[in-house]
This record gives sequence, C-alpha cells and structure tokens, in this order.
Amino acid sequence: MTRGAGDEATAPVTGASVLVLGATGFLGSRLALALKKSGAAVRAMARPTSDVSFLAASGIGIVTGDLADEDALARAAAGQRVVFHAAARVGDWGGAEEFRRVNVDGTARLIAACRKQRVRRLVHVSSLTVLGLPRRGARVDEETPPAMSAADAYTASKIAGEKLVRRAHGAGGLETVVVRPGVIWGPGDPMFLPRFAALLRRGRMVLVDGGRNRVALSHVDNLVQGLLLAAFVPGAAGQVFHITDGEEITAAEAFGLLAETLGLPPPRRSLPFPVAHAVAALMEAWAILRRRGVPPAFTRYGVRLVASDCRYDIGKSRRELGYRPALSFRLGVAALAAATGRS
Repeated sequence: MTRGAGDEATAPVTGASVLVLGATGFLGSRLALALKKSGAAVRAMARPTSDVSFLAASGIGIVTGDLADEDALARAAAGQRVVFHAAARVGDWGGAEEFRRVNVDGTARLIAACRKQRVRRLVHVSSLTVLGLPRRGARVDEETPPAMSAADAYTASKIAGEKLVRRAHGAGGLETVVVRPGVIWGPGDPMFLPRFAALLRRGRMVLVDGGRNRVALSHVDNLVQGLLLAAFVPGAAGQVFHITDGEEITAAEAFGLLAETLGLPPPRRSLPFPVAHAVAALMEAWAILRRRGVPPAFTRYGVRLVASDCRYDIGKSRRELGYRPALSFRLGVAALAAATGRS
C-alpha cells in the first residue's frame, strides 16, 4: 500500500469485517463511522443503556453487551477480521477496583474471545500515561519501558491491560497492536476540554511551574487515522505505536489558545508542582469525606498530567505506518468553539 502525507489507509479497509468496542464513546464513535465510510462491514458492541441510534442509522450492526459478558463478547467477535478495543474506564477519579474491572479484567475477556473466534488482529487503545508522565523533558519513544509502578488507579489499570495485550500477540494466531495516544481532544470531547473550559470560565485555571512544560495531545481524527493504519498495515503486528499530533506545544500555550477561543483571559496564576500536588491531595481528601460522586476541581493525576514534560517521539509511526497527523492544536482549536461555547 502506497501512502503519502495525509493519505488514509482506506484500501485495505474496504470489505473488511471489523468490531469496535467503545463505539458510543468520543473516540469509538468517530472510529466506527470512519470505518463505515471507508467501506468496512462494521459491528459495534454497546451496553443496553447506550444510545446506538446514530450507529444503527449509519448501517452499523449492534451487539448488546459489555466487557463483563463473555457470551456477548464471543458473539460480537465472531467472524471479525479486526477488533478495535476503544472501550475503557477513563478518568482521574474512582476506586481501583472500578478501573481494574474494565481495563484489565475486561481486556482479558476480550483477548480470550478474539482467540476463540480466530480474530486476525486486535488493536488496543492504550495511553501514553503508561510511561509515567515524566517531567524532565526527555525524548520518549516506544523502546522506553512502561512505568514500574503507578501513582493512580487509572494508570495502573492501563499498564496492566497493555501488558495483557502485548503478551497475547502470536498466541492462537492472534496479532495484537498497541496504540498509545496522548490527551485525546477535538469537538465533542466529553471530558478534559469541558473541565478545563469550566475552570477558565470561573477564573480557577492554574498553571503548574508557569506552564512551560510540553503537553502531548492527540486530535481524535489524527488518532482515528493512526488506528486504521495500525489495523491494516501488515508490519504493525506485534508492535507499539505512539500517536500524537506531532506538535510541540506548552501547557501555557494550549490553555492560552483555548481561552482565546472561548473569549476568555488566559490563566495568569501559577503554582510550583509540589504545592499544586499537595493542594490536589487535600481537595481529593475533602471530596472523599463529603462522599461526592464527581471529582474535585484538581486531582493529583490531573496535576501530573498537565505538568508532564517530555518529547513523545512519533517517528516510528511515521516510518512504519505512514502516519501523517493533519490537525494540530494551533490549527484546530478554533473548531472547539462550537463544542465548548463562547461565554
């Protein structure tokens, strides 16, 4: 397959039978619709309470169930050439068991279903957080080992889930590919950008160490391109790939651009990392005492995320997949106005 800058891996998709888990979510829905547009026979697995009307209207088949249902997983995987695992418990708030039940135990059940149904390739959406959110500005690539331990339940579950997928490669004829994105963003993002926008509107957004650190972002459409390539490029089997926007942008620049898009002043306040982390710990403790169901404005994971500083190298994805990110935060931030609204 010949690929140039901006080309999509459409040729191998045509006619392929594919299953998308997490197809009602932000990333999974964009992926499922892109696959359908590219000519694939797409099946989605969704919980009984999920709204699947937009998927069904696009001609996507629906299997009802979740990662805890072995029978449903087997039915969903039956006859599929490729399975995309974009279902996960994501966030910076919740108990360790909640994250493990979905991101580890659910992944193990999916692997077993793929083997049983003789799926050719499983593409797993992991996260760059498995590398530990380094803060020293070093260059990080796919040869960098995952963190030995995790400071939060989400990261611990993603490390464990990724290990299961990598170990499964080649067993029973199953190929696996791991894709690690940064913070996924774009119009329709239900989690990170709305929270940051709310903090900006209330004047409560605080930078860490002046926001001089570089942040790793992955526009949802760039990530979909990377996932398609990971699924259908033959040499991707057994590999790990970093998929970001390939853009060096600091936290201060990103939040400043978001504020400008919303017609708001950029964040001016800054705290040293140890102070910000301690404040977040106190806010978490207070939220637990009050038994709140929503996360506090600041969490320790959130502080580590926005303070992370390193260069996530996507050279391997460019060379081996032909990945060409088309959208950067600087170019695409204006489109966020429709999703977040102007104040």
